[in-house]
Amino acid sequence: MTVIKNSAFLNLLVTRGILTEESSFRLEEKFKENGFAILLHLVRINNTPKAVLGRLWADSLNLSYVDMRKTLFQRSVVHLLPEEFARKHQMILIYQFGDAVTAALSNPADSLNLKTAEEIIGRRISPTFAFPDEIEAAIEIEYQSEEHLKDLSNKIVTDSIQIEDISELTKEELQKVAGSQSVVEFVRGLLLLAVRENASDIHFEPGEDKVRIRFRVDGLLQERSMMEKSLLSPVVSRLKILANLDITERRRPQDGRINLELPNRKIDFRFSSVPTIFGEKIVLRILGQTQSQDIPDLSDLAFSRQNLTTLRKIMDIPHGIFFVTGPTGSGKSTTLFSVLKHLNKPEINITTIEDPVEYRLAGISQIQVNAAVDLDFATALRSFLRQDPDVMLIGEIRDMETAQIACQAALTGHFVLATLHTNSAVQAVTRLIDIGLKPFLVSQSLIGVMSQRLVRKICPHCREKYPASPEEVKDLFNGEGREIYLYRGKGCFQCKNTGYSGRVAIHEVILINDEMRSLITRGESASDIQLCARKINFHSLRYDGIKKALRGLTTFEEVNRVTTADEDAGLE
Repeated sequence: MTVIKNSAFLNLLVTRGILTEESSFRLEEKFKENGFAILLHLVRINNTPKAVLGRLWADSLNLSYVDMRKTLFQRSVVHLLPEEFARKHQMILIYQFGDAVTAALSNPADSLNLKTAEEIIGRRISPTFAFPDEIEAAIEIEYQSEEHLKDLSNKIVTDSIQIEDISELTKEELQKVAGSQSVVEFVRGLLLLAVRENASDIHFEPGEDKVRIRFRVDGLLQERSMMEKSLLSPVVSRLKILANLDITERRRPQDGRINLELPNRKIDFRFSSVPTIFGEKIVLRILGQTQSQDIPDLSDLAFSRQNLTTLRKIMDIPHGIFFVTGPTGSGKSTTLFSVLKHLNKPEINITTIEDPVEYRLAGISQIQVNAAVDLDFATALRSFLRQDPDVMLIGEIRDMETAQIACQAALTGHFVLATLHTNSAVQAVTRLIDIGLKPFLVSQSLIGVMSQRLVRKICPHCREKYPASPEEVKDLFNGEGREIYLYRGKGCFQCKNTGYSGRVAIHEVILINDEMRSLITRGESASDIQLCARKINFHSLRYDGIKKALRGLTTFEEVNRVTTADEDAGLE
């Protein structure tokens, strides 16, 4: 371990009230005045947030602290420093600004290593501090590349792993093939590359001669590689071993979980395989990305002022059920946990039942659905009601039984949050009735519904303003003769020439009032309920999307991709 004496750090800990003078003295004695060892000890015992300790350590060195999990790397800069040197000296380059390159080091005071790195890259380095495990994980992720994976796949072929008829191989032979170093490195490298690119899914799609590998990034599939067909069996077998599945079973679909261990965290993948005429198609859903991220505040989710005001009114109601609707991957969990974060107070008892658990929030009780022991949403929900809850989150309403218990809980003084798969906020009402709930139960328990979609954000590095065409003006405002400006991304290396980087949600929010309750009880149509909602300034998803396009957050094309033109945008 690096020995760094740093009395200034201990003084800061005492000044901030993290340590007493007595405990500071005891730690100095125990760790022989090694301030860095004391820092890592305090991180291990976890009494103070790691980021707080990191900032204090950096402050004591008159430097900045960098949280590697929240840092955006300039990839062309990262690779200026050889990976072997970066690993050996726990150093990673982050970005270049002007003539200087910012780097994160576990020991930024080591001037010799710093000078050597400057000589290697031929530029001045501006040092910052980051924890060793954070740097190690960042190196493992950021040094992955498609070229490296191609080299590994060629090595697998060179190593003569040619399998024409896998049905002839025994389980032991398959395990041997899947356990070869080149296959292990290829699979791990591919998973890490997906993490680096912020992908939500990895698709392995076998064809007649090749296997196409695609990543879903910002909601859209992007081709990443074409793999030799002979590599499919070793790669699939390796993935099944990681997921604790039967590697000899290729005729039936299989589902499992893969844990990718990194020095600073675990990342979970949900494994799914189905047999096709050309071999097994594999899809991996990356689940653990969000667990390492901070839950955003509601103010960070780009709500319009009106939608945020409506949402706050709903959250102020002490009991009732609030639905967030939208397709899979539309950001419902993020929104719901932002709501829970807002509601989470010492005097409130919050419990969730989820499948899977995507976010972790301190101070609440979270339960994972477990089919193996018959722990489903309805069973857990009944148990919740005996746990003196104030707020309950149900990951998804899938059947009448769960919906009925949730609505009854809302009527008996509980605030219930849940998700539904519907295309609009109003359709949540008709969906509940369609699955068998009585209209009066829905009308009395429901307090609000929000629908949302995710659209790609324009890349901030190449965003440009342009005058809207006459056709776009007509589509936007049902008229001509107006001068309107929109925004688009030109495409740059930061966004891989897509013009987009990241995603933002568009929303529609309804606060159920007495008039709507009467319509629901009478079984009126969704269109009648929506007309009623418009009287209290309800606006559609399309309206919110176009407003965000006019603000330069997204493009008109993205809004058209996730909404239909016949939605009433209401723009004038």
